[in-house]
Amino acid sequence: MILDQLKNAKQYEGIHAGVDKALEAMKQYTSDNYPLGKVEIDGDNVFLLLNCYETRSKEESKAEAHRKYIDVMYMVEGAETIYVKSVDSLKHITAEYTPEMEALLGDTDEDATAVRLEAGSFVVLFPQDAHSPACHADGKQTVKKIIGKVKV
Repeated sequence: MILDQLKNAKQYEGIHAGVDKALEAMKQYTSDNYPLGKVEIDGDNVFLLLNCYETRSKEESKAEAHRKYIDVMYMVEGAETIYVKSVDSLKHITAEYTPEMEALLGDTDEDATAVRLEAGSFVVLFPQDAHSPACHADGKQTVKKIIGKVKV
């Protein structure tokens, strides 16, 4: 997992070409320039999902882990907590991984690490990083968050 401000993205260049492309593409979006939906960058290898939603409680959240894609999340407006834990140490898996769903699901464990994603910051979550996104940071709020999907 990587957590930083988008203004520092250059420091991570070369980790993965697709992550580089996703971070660069995210820079063009602001609260005022934010068309909802999918933006293709490199077909199904790299694309962005521009979302707007209300955060939820940790108890309402499920942990998810992907095998085919790295998640690159950038918070444009608002703040949320993402609970992160190694896939190998999840205590209760509720749905095994399937290629159709492109995710394994599990309960959000009490000992998962809370990561605050606020406006201007990004997080890169690799396949080994189970994560429960979209949880309250400062109570319930509406956020604008881009999810970059980068094929491994």
